[in-house]
Amino acid sequence: MEALYKIMENMDIKYIDYPVASGKESVVFRAIMKNRAVAIKIFKISTIKFSTLDIYIQGDRRFEKERRDRSTRVTLWCRKEFTNLQAMREVGISAPIPYGHYQNVLVMQYLGTASRPAPQIKNYNGQMKRMFDLLMDDLRKMYQKAGLVHADLSEYNVLVYRNKPYIIDVGQMVDIGHPSAELFLKRDILNIVNFFRKKGIECKEEQIYRYIKGESIEPGN
Repeated sequence: MEALYKIMENMDIKYIDYPVASGKESVVFRAIMKNRAVAIKIFKISTIKFSTLDIYIQGDRRFEKERRDRSTRVTLWCRKEFTNLQAMREVGISAPIPYGHYQNVLVMQYLGTASRPAPQIKNYNGQMKRMFDLLMDDLRKMYQKAGLVHADLSEYNVLVYRNKPYIIDVGQMVDIGHPSAELFLKRDILNIVNFFRKKGIECKEEQIYRYIKGESIEPGN
């Protein structure tokens, strides 16, 4: 509560509106900052699995030398998500704009309307081929330009906002020099292929892998 009060005061957040998502590791609220809607993500210190965090921190050259005791891991994880969002936005990837962070609280762009958050892509019923193509372009930029791998990509952490896929939940994202980056990339691709195939989109893991790595000019067949 102290961290939440501090960031609300420093960033001129007028009030917290309503919760939009809740999980084992965090809860997200819609709030109003000055004259815009923002999302406030609060990482849960008591329930987050510290052994899980270390898998994605140790080996990431940007953070592996950081102090990682129990009191600082969640704060580091929050800063890691902020840093990853910044890196994604800098290369033109559709992701929430990060506005600020303090301890275990992250403030970023709110994706949605005044009444409801943007839907997960798993609940989207529009033009799936367009969503597939746009997402593939962002994954290619993520690897080729930002030098990052999401490491936990699925239909649960892609939102559809203004007819575009937005990638969220990026605290675990690692740089491509991470010892498990290749494993994470292939796992991300498998998850996405399985989802889009269920939606009627023909796609192959190997072709997408080559496209993301820059070895192919087309993500499809």
